[in-house]
Amino acid sequence: MMAILIAAAATVAASPPPPTPLPALHRGEARSVMDSQLATPPRTGADAGLDPDEADAVYRRYIGSIGQTIAPDQGNGPR
Repeated sequence: MMAILIAAAATVAASPPPPTPLPALHRGEARSVMDSQLATPPRTGADAGLDPDEADAVYRRYIGSIGQTIAPDQGNGPR
């Protein structure tokens, strides 16, 4: 029983530390975006979907961002 306890403690001690959280600036920006989205009334009826131009812009931005990383200190997304 003691061997299992020692082995478990060694595993915990050898595991890497958790990743560092994002700087407060990024958390604040993300929070403000979420708050503004939650405060906006949902689209209803014919306005519920994206316009074709909006959908195309989202699609191109998403496809263009695949494989790109953003440094933690950058304020803008991938271009």
